Amino acid sequence: MKKMNLASGFVAVAMALSLSACASHETPAERAETSTRKASDQAKEQYRNSKDEICELHDGKMECFAQKVENKSKSAWDKTKTKANEIKNKVDE
Repeated sequence: MKKMNLASGFVAVAMALSLSACASHETPAERAETSTRKASDQAKEQYRNSKDEICELHDGKMECFAQKVENKSKSAWDKTKTKANEIKNKVDE
């Protein structure tokens, strides 16, 4: 039974690697779009972090905690959207 599971695991990994190898073509325009999105995400994250720091200096940590959590979630959401778009571009032919 274990040999069967091990063999099916190897088959699944081999199939995944072959699919990713043959379908990972990204056009230069898509690469440029991904780079632009990543740069934008970094700029937004730095801006949000600086706003959080200014808020903490001005109002204190407890007053700005909700805003800080919201900004962290926005940054995570931006990165998730960018990564999803990058994966979509790699899968599309």
